[in-house]
This record gives sequence, structure tokens and C-alpha cells, in this order.
Amino acid sequence: MRASAGPDHGRLAVERPCVWLLDVTATGFLDLAERGLASGEEQERAASLHDPAAGRRLIARRTALRLVLGRYLERDPSDVRIVTAPGGKPVLVPDPRNASPGESTGGKGSGPPRSLAFSVAHSGDLYGIAVGRVGSLGLDLERLRDVSRATAIAQRWFGQAEARHLAGLGAGELQREFMRLWTGKEALAKCHGAGLRLMTGGESELDVDTAVRSGRLRPFPPADGYVGAVASTEIIGDIEVVRPDAEAWIT
Repeated sequence: MRASAGPDHGRLAVERPCVWLLDVTATGFLDLAERGLASGEEQERAASLHDPAAGRRLIARRTALRLVLGRYLERDPSDVRIVTAPGGKPVLVPDPRNASPGESTGGKGSGPPRSLAFSVAHSGDLYGIAVGRVGSLGLDLERLRDVSRATAIAQRWFGQAEARHLAGLGAGELQREFMRLWTGKEALAKCHGAGLRLMTGGESELDVDTAVRSGRLRPFPPADGYVGAVASTEIIGDIEVVRPDAEAWIT
């Protein structure tokens, strides 16, 4: 995993997606809600929330997403059109301008054009945006916490080998390993665009260790007290993590 503090990451290689990690408590982050970049659908969704502060946070996150995607698309953030696909996955509106022949594999003319894919996740004080030139991406972040029914949940929804593995762990290790598996499954589900309904309790597309061995799922530590994972339709060679200074890019 490579870390960077700078915001200028306009080129993406297929094998190295980029994950932007934003602190939603940073000065000025909530002010993004006033930029007027949210779509009508997003404004309606925010207005439907009982907590106005939660609605403002939603609009701020979607504004940050447009600012980040606009950098890669070389487009004004107001022109970045996002819709919610069946299953709840946010996607870019199909547009030939989203493809870049020169970035298909990191070099000019080195393959067919790849569309820009992205995935978002938020937990606690972190909001993450994964971006890559691949068919699909899935990102999940989770703040580490105790899950009282971790073993029962695993027996009901995880694969048999995963459930047996968790059942043999001590309390502290059990919680961390459960969160690692859960985060991996969430990332894989988002990559498939089908949600956690793929979690059947048997072997499935959400088998975490199989996906890690194949190179299409890569866990990473987003911050102290958090676990994270990126899933891709392509083999992931590395992840570039960007932790931007809010005042440097939000303004």
C-alpha cells in the first residue's frame, strides 16, 4: 500500500486503484453541502432524513465525491452525473468521456479504453472514495467495535469454513477477525453490485480468503481503529491511499 498526502492523482493504473480517505470532522467538510453540487435525487433523500444534520452530511459526502471524480474525469464537478443503480450502488451516468485509452493499463495505447469505476464507504469519522480504471470496484470501511452476535451471524451468513474459523478464536481475536471478514464481504458485494443478498451461508462470490488469494480483494488499514478492504474485477497489485488536507482541496 502506498500513501500520499497530495490531491493530484489524475492517472490510474488498472492494477493500482486509489482510495481517498477523508475526515468528515475536518474544518470545512460540512461546508461542502453549500456548494450546490447535489442532484435533485440526493437533495430529496437528504430532506427525507429525520435528522437535518445527517442530511447535510450526506450532501457534503456526495459533493466531495464529485470533486474527487471531477479530477480524474478532467471535468467540472457540476458535470459529474451520478445515479443509483439497482442494488443501491452509485454509478456514473454512462458517458464516452469517462473512458481513457491512455490509462487502460497505465501507458499510452496499451489496451482498450477503461471506464472510471468508483465505490464509496463511510464509518465513524471516515469517508472513503475508491477510484480505478476497472470494470467495477467495491470499498468498505468499518470502525472496529464489538459485535455481540458475531459467532451467530457467521454461522447464519458466512461460509462454513469461515464460521468454523471464527468459532475457534478467543473473544478479542474473534471480534477483529469478524470485522475483517465482514468488511471484505461488503467490499465484494459492492463490487458485484448486488448487495449482501449474495451472502447465502455457503460458498459464494463473497468468500473473502478466496478473493484475497486471487488478488481481487485487498484488505488495508485505513486508520487506527478501522479496517478496510478494496475489491476489484481486476487483480490488485497495490493500493494508493490519499489523505488530502481538507483546506487544500475543498476550497
